[in-house]
Amino acid sequence: MSRHLLLLIVVLWSVGSSVLAQKGSTQDKERIDNLLASAKNNINRSNLSGALTQAQSALELAESIDNVQKSWEAKNLVGEIYLTQNDFQKAIHIFLEMSMRSEKVNNFSVSANGYLSLANIYSHMGAFAKANETYELAYDQFDKIDYEVGMIEVKAAASLNHLTANNLDKALISYNKLLDLATKDNLAYFKLIAHDGLLEVYQKLKDTKKGIEVGTSYLVLIEKEGGSEQMVANAHNRMGALYLNNNENQLALESLQKAEVIGQSGKTGDKILSKTYQLLSQAHDALNNSDLSTQYNNKFESLKRRLPAETNYHPDDLEEAEILARELERTSRAIISEQQLAQEEAEKNKHEDIVSDEIQRLKLLEHEALVGNRNLGHTALEAEYIHQDLMVAQHEFESTERQAEILRYKASLVRHQLELKVAEEEKLILQQQAEISEKRQQIYLVIGGAFLLISVILGVEYVRIRKLNKLLKSQQTTIHQRNVELQISNATIMEKNAKLHKAHNELKRTQANLIQAEKMSALGMLTAGIAHEVNNPISFVSNGLQILDENISEAFDTLSTFEQIIQLNDIDDIKSNYNIHKSENQSVSVLKKDTADLLGDVKFGATRITEIVDGLRIFSRKDEKKFKKAQLSDIIESALLISKSKYKGRIQIIKDYGNNMPSIDCFPGQLNQIFINLIGNASDAIEGEGWIKLMLQNIDNKYVRAIVQDSGSGMTEDVKKKIFEPLYTTKESGKGTGLGLSITTDIIKTHRGHIDVRSKVGVGTAFILTLQVDLMKGKTQEAES
Repeated sequence: MSRHLLLLIVVLWSVGSSVLAQKGSTQDKERIDNLLASAKNNINRSNLSGALTQAQSALELAESIDNVQKSWEAKNLVGEIYLTQNDFQKAIHIFLEMSMRSEKVNNFSVSANGYLSLANIYSHMGAFAKANETYELAYDQFDKIDYEVGMIEVKAAASLNHLTANNLDKALISYNKLLDLATKDNLAYFKLIAHDGLLEVYQKLKDTKKGIEVGTSYLVLIEKEGGSEQMVANAHNRMGALYLNNNENQLALESLQKAEVIGQSGKTGDKILSKTYQLLSQAHDALNNSDLSTQYNNKFESLKRRLPAETNYHPDDLEEAEILARELERTSRAIISEQQLAQEEAEKNKHEDIVSDEIQRLKLLEHEALVGNRNLGHTALEAEYIHQDLMVAQHEFESTERQAEILRYKASLVRHQLELKVAEEEKLILQQQAEISEKRQQIYLVIGGAFLLISVILGVEYVRIRKLNKLLKSQQTTIHQRNVELQISNATIMEKNAKLHKAHNELKRTQANLIQAEKMSALGMLTAGIAHEVNNPISFVSNGLQILDENISEAFDTLSTFEQIIQLNDIDDIKSNYNIHKSENQSVSVLKKDTADLLGDVKFGATRITEIVDGLRIFSRKDEKKFKKAQLSDIIESALLISKSKYKGRIQIIKDYGNNMPSIDCFPGQLNQIFINLIGNASDAIEGEGWIKLMLQNIDNKYVRAIVQDSGSGMTEDVKKKIFEPLYTTKESGKGTGLGLSITTDIIKTHRGHIDVRSKVGVGTAFILTLQVDLMKGKTQEAES
């Protein structure tokens, strides 16, 4: 019973401990995240000491709860802070230690990121060769876990390292490989990085043609993939520099002005904007705009003073950087190795203590077994088991001793190897210092010889420049004469331009008159049908008015009789006469009903006449100078009304105007003429009976598509190619001018729309018109001249 109770207590304690541990772990992670966020905010405020304290606190907490991911994030932030402080030793140490420890336990993801950060530090120092070696280590670590994105990230960083080292050939090869990998895996970010790098390489190589091709592709990619405004401004800057290098100064100015607009919006930072101002100064100087060139140069100098000084690497500096980087790494490796040995020694001592404690516990158990006075047989058996455990523990202790001895031997061997390596490195440093001293002497000799050579060249150039000055004076005289000739030529060209402008205006007026003439011609052809359409409603009005006249006369007679009856004095006489009159004549209610029906017929006829007249007015007028909102369905109905004589009685009209059709900006009269032309052509193409289908489609409330389809004879491919040409017609002489579809095309162009035709012989033809809804949106249309 007591054993069961004890077991229950142990289980409850374990569950409670697990819950508390999970809760504590979650709280610790939140605290780590808060510390890292505060550290990043302090970095942005340039409070590096505060940021370092918070990042180190986050690191200690992450290591205390054994959270590898958070520990990596904290170490990475601490390393970045050391790098910002230019404390290269500490920065190298933290990333090298991270990489070595992670690689030892086969955590290649962390070791790869550590080597990548370490390589970036070497590149920042100017130790580009050492950086390349370390990038290869990072690439190999990512390759072990087959992490392609990591390998591509290393390739991008290595490409930038080549570019920073001004090793342009390697940078070009590396960025092209990066672009191929990013395109293969469809990684938009690395495609943008590759384009940006290639553009800078071609800028430095002064390869304008390839640079402009890459820059144009880069801008399209930025728009497609959602790149930053900073990328756009940078691309325009580099393309501007390429144009300047190729003396395409106006193109350079246009590109740089785009970068300036983005930079002045505050989306690029002062560094890119200062480069924009510097290039704009050069562009205006090349275009002889000295005032603007000076203004932009002043803006550039003002921004430059606020920016940190750029690092310019000298060959001697690069050699010293390589030596320093390798020395710092050796120092860190030695410290890390000693720390690892110390840690291994501490773990061995800890293991020995554990074994010793276990032996003491076993001895105590053995002693208790010996002094026990109950169940001697059982106790003796337990003592035998304990003795066997003791023997096993003794054997494990001896095995641990042997392993410790092996570790001590390995440590001494590693220490000896490190001492030999340090000696070799010191010897190498001495050799490098001797080589550097020798190179400096050679450089001094080269500088002295160069100075002498430059002096001779300057003397020769001075004589040559004097000769060139004389030649320049004679050329200036010639240029002055050419300028006079150019002024005369310019005056002639301006006169010709004025004549061309006048002829263009005449052509536009002629075109407008031609459209109106074609419109009147079409109206003349349709006059008979229109007269027939008007005649029917006029008959309604005429007949209705005639019968209304008779009803009104009858009503007046009835009123006169009632007046006479009312004048009688006797009420009985009044009633008697009223009943007699009522029986002899139709009732007032019948008269009212007939009158109401007749008035309805007259109103219908008048409304029909008004519709026909409005349709004619829309068709025959010249359009105003601005677009107006109109429904295409109303315009089509007007065209159907005017064209009715051509299809009435033999052709079925099918209408499908859709729902929620928006009004469009247009010249209603011109569009009315288009549909009259298309309906008329469709009617002429149908021999005997057939159908014409009129459809409207709303395309995203941005466009309206109109389709005029018929069941006519259709067209051959040769006819389709020629139908929009002026004066081309397939109709008999006197039935067509050949201008209808040509004018239709011009009207569609005026509306910035599109017309297409599809036809098949024996099946029919369909004309498809696509028109914009908002032509006036955001601007006022220009008036027609």
